[in-house]
Amino acid sequence: MAVEEKISLSEKNLLGFVNLLQDSSASTLNLMGQQISKLDDVSLRGIEEIIGKTDNDELEDNWYHASKVALLAQIQDWKSDGDLERGLFLISRLRNPGLDLKKYQAILDGYAARVAAKLSPSSSATHAIEALNEVLFREEVYVGNQSDYYDLDNNFLHTVIDNKAGNPIMLSSIYILVGRRLGLDIKGIGTPGHFIVTFDDKLIDPFFQGKEITKNECVLRAQELSVYWREEYLNPIDDAFIISRCIRNIVAIYKKQNEFEKAADATNILKLV
Repeated sequence: MAVEEKISLSEKNLLGFVNLLQDSSASTLNLMGQQISKLDDVSLRGIEEIIGKTDNDELEDNWYHASKVALLAQIQDWKSDGDLERGLFLISRLRNPGLDLKKYQAILDGYAARVAAKLSPSSSATHAIEALNEVLFREEVYVGNQSDYYDLDNNFLHTVIDNKAGNPIMLSSIYILVGRRLGLDIKGIGTPGHFIVTFDDKLIDPFFQGKEITKNECVLRAQELSVYWREEYLNPIDDAFIISRCIRNIVAIYKKQNEFEKAADATNILKLV
């Protein structure tokens, strides 16, 4: 499928776009949202910078609503392939509509290159996991954010990369995305109350620095949550399910913070996945 070329706005056009966002009518915001989905990330960041300097709450609110219209359209398009990385970066636009996508993709590319440099054509699956753990957890020092587990920043790919801390599903997702760059078929597993990955018949917990765990440990965790264990809990899940689970986490946190409008926006996205 051909990739639609994004539009880059001049400084004059950026100012004109922001001026149009002064209109709070639903019809205008819907129209602006349709235009946002056609703009490149540089233009989106330019719009955010201009709006940020105005200290205008109504303008910021209009930008948020127009951005959600654009995001809903992008999620609809994402469903055609359901790719995990693309989906996670779209979710990040809930937090940052002008996300510098290329920056974060380059970071993930860099991790993969460093892992690859530690391997040879004869390296085993065990060596590959050791190298992946070395880069992510000892060199980059990614950690599971146990002290502030429900921090909203634990739930977006770009903020987890920035902070080197996140929740189980986001750290597992980074593990999967770096692995895919290396041709490693790492799969996500959504066990009760936790999220891990599997590779080469091993169960790996990225939330705890890539520690290998056993089925019995997963069963015990389920029992602690009073959940009846089912063998299918260890079945790998697809990318769309991972995206759905990420959005559900975000909805729950928005509700916990009494951000009910944002929770509703995230719920509308979830309905499309």
